[in-house]
Amino acid sequence: MSFYISIDPGNKKCGLLLADIKSGKVIEAGISSLNNFSDLVSFWNEQYLIKKIIIGDGTNCRYIENELKQKKIVNLKYVNERGSTLRARFRYWEIWPPNYCIRWLPKEILFPPDNLDAIVALILLEDCLKYTFIWPEKVNIKIWP
Repeated sequence: MSFYISIDPGNKKCGLLLADIKSGKVIEAGISSLNNFSDLVSFWNEQYLIKKIIIGDGTNCRYIENELKQKKIVNLKYVNERGSTLRARFRYWEIWPPNYCIRWLPKEILFPPDNLDAIVALILLEDCLKYTFIWPEKVNIKIWP
């Protein structure tokens, strides 16, 4: 198996996503504080054969890079994240379609109930690889401290 990690850096938190390239599925996803994200990335790096780490090129991307390099984690690739948050709103509704009552409303006026950082990380990975991943029902968006 071949795994990728995708990171959407922010000011206080970041979206993290672990995906299996061969199966095309998301393995784990969530949101972590900037203080602790590198511990989770290190853990994933030890547990899985991580081929590449994708990082959005926006807010705090250099901080993310420095933290990972301190832990001797390499194979980093930056991806343009312009417009990814808006696109994540639409992607959210593709993964979790709205219930019957609001299904017919335009997606532009619907705001997802969950934090979108993990979905943005998915968008970054899909943009980088030009591939749409499957989000299995059993994978929930986690919040790591």
